Amino acid sequence: MGLLPAYIDKVEELFISEQDTPGQVYPFLSFFPSFELFKQLRTLYFQFNDEAIDWPIVERALNSLSKTHIDTLSIKAMNTDNRSPLGNVIINLFRLKTLKRFSLMSKIDSINWSDLTKISSNIEHLTISGVHFRFQDLQYIFQCAHHLKYLDVDLINMIYIDYDETETIPKKNIRPISTLRTLVLYFQQNSPITMNMLRQYFNCMPVLNRLEIKAHTELLDANAWKMLLETSLPLLTHFTLRTTTFRLEEVDLQNVLASFQSSYWISKKNFNIIITKHEYSDFNGFGIDKMKYNVRYEFDWPVIQCWIAPDRT
Repeated sequence: MGLLPAYIDKVEELFISEQDTPGQVYPFLSFFPSFELFKQLRTLYFQFNDEAIDWPIVERALNSLSKTHIDTLSIKAMNTDNRSPLGNVIINLFRLKTLKRFSLMSKIDSINWSDLTKISSNIEHLTISGVHFRFQDLQYIFQCAHHLKYLDVDLINMIYIDYDETETIPKKNIRPISTLRTLVLYFQQNSPITMNMLRQYFNCMPVLNRLEIKAHTELLDANAWKMLLETSLPLLTHFTLRTTTFRLEEVDLQNVLASFQSSYWISKKNFNIIITKHEYSDFNGFGIDKMKYNVRYEFDWPVIQCWIAPDRT
């Protein structure tokens, strides 16, 4: 770190992490409290453990990004379950005019995503994982990020797990997003989201060509998907429907695979359903000693068996 001041005006990329060397974030931010000091900074990978550093130091550093020209930002935050001010900081990061790629991985159970309606963002590539984000919050992303091309989001309701979201379908028309080409959605195992609810959003994605769904059992209907893709996403070229044996009883597995063995699915070379069986993992992927792992849910656990349909051989 002693050599860094001599090159501070040349640094374009920073990787600051507790991985392998816990405790290094605090001394770095004590020495460089503001990212504004890095005049050429364009890319920042920031991984921190909230239990190992004072929050005001982190908050000041993240807020200082408004005085940079950063275009790529990745934040992985551990032990932030009760850190509600982090949600406000995250929302403000959408205001960064030069930011094009933003990845957030954390456990935050309180973010008011509706505040995005007051913001116009230039983000084109967005990943949100582990954070409280309901199905209805997608509309706020669409209203905010007019240039969005790629969206990967975990739909997680941390507050009301059994809440019926059919009551929260937007009453007004959803803003079409004519730039979105790739969409990846993760659903909780007990998600109340239905095919009809998906249709309302898919109708607002006129140029979408890649779709991946990590599904619960209610979204494994081959005929319903055929109708939905044909009517709402005519430009789709790649479709992957994923689930696991944690969500689907193995006695039902063959019936689900057989339902995707029709002429329609066979003719669509890049349309598949993938069912995987995983080795159970009981560690928390957000723990400080697990920062090197990118484990979100069962889809990220080691695969021990896999089934794919349709069979085109």
